Amino acid sequence: MTVLDQTVLGVLLPGFTHHVDIGQGADATISYGAGGLARMILPGKPPMNGEWHPLPKGYHVAWHEGPVGNWQIAHEAGKLTYIDPTGREAGTVTRIEPIGPWPTA
Repeated sequence: MTVLDQTVLGVLLPGFTHHVDIGQGADATISYGAGGLARMILPGKPPMNGEWHPLPKGYHVAWHEGPVGNWQIAHEAGKLTYIDPTGREAGTVTRIEPIGPWPTA
């Protein structure tokens, strides 16, 4: 697997929602606003809001009243994998779509 750099993530993250299979029966959804806003919905949990910014090999995210960490996305043929701050594979991207209207709640 190859870790994606800032140039590639600059295309894949801002303005898009990633649906990620985290092994819980339903995908997590992570939205990356072009202005640095972020929103994540984990299966069965309330939405989390925060801020993100790119790093040379990944991105940093700080969730309001939640965890803070540096994440990466790795690529191999036909597969994008989220890598958590400890270096563990955390989930596989199942779909990427443009963000609709940004939620206000």
